[in-house]
Amino acid sequence: MGRTWSGSYHNIVHTFLAFCNTELIPPCECCPASEHLLCTFATSRMGFLAGSTVQSHMSALKAWHIEDILYTLLCAIHLKLVLAGVANRAPSSSLKPPHPPVTWAMVLILAAKLDLSDPFNCCCMAAAAAAFWGQLCLGEVLFPWKSSFPILHIACRAHLSSPINQNGSCKLFLLYTKVVLCWQQDASDLILALERHLQLNLKLLTRCNTIWLLAGFKSVTGHSFWIGGTTEMLLSGVPPDVVKALGHWSSDTFLHYW
Repeated sequence: MGRTWSGSYHNIVHTFLAFCNTELIPPCECCPASEHLLCTFATSRMGFLAGSTVQSHMSALKAWHIEDILYTLLCAIHLKLVLAGVANRAPSSSLKPPHPPVTWAMVLILAAKLDLSDPFNCCCMAAAAAAFWGQLCLGEVLFPWKSSFPILHIACRAHLSSPINQNGSCKLFLLYTKVVLCWQQDASDLILALERHLQLNLKLLTRCNTIWLLAGFKSVTGHSFWIGGTTEMLLSGVPPDVVKALGHWSSDTFLHYW
């Protein structure tokens, strides 16, 4: 196996080989592994691991086969059915609870409670509104490094386009994607917030949560802005396929929050 492999992938392959040894599978049948053997290994995880975890185990074995210039049978229909069954039988303890979404009301409370003449509060409002209406995680608009400013990893003034319509909506070009920032008719408007900010992840979230906790809301994470903006658009009647594209969702998972 190549040196570029992560330790977790090595561990999964070793677990698979230990399973084969326990089941008295001849070494010559372990790699390339038959679909039947892969299904048996996946089934042995049932009731102990989340379906996504078992899927990652299969990905590790697939990479193992490919790196050794061997073929993979992971697209076989029987294995897909077995993996689906494992996911359905996943114990509740293996599943993470959904992130609570930031709501439109929470963004309005920020606008009302923050002293927007203060530079840091102004930054908080701009980033929070951009993350919410842009369906972004905070980590996509802020950077975690306190001692440096990596220009390629953070949204800057130069990444904001000129207005694309008469309302002032614009595009924000990020490292891996771009989002359309649409004008809003109230205090949650991110265009106004950005303009004010243009004349800190942990610090920003702490400031937002301080206000929201006092207002009776639960503490949220940076991921909650993405989910909250998506949920608000769905509730406002924006077609799901449009929301999916604007929020750069790679699957239909976002529909669970609707």
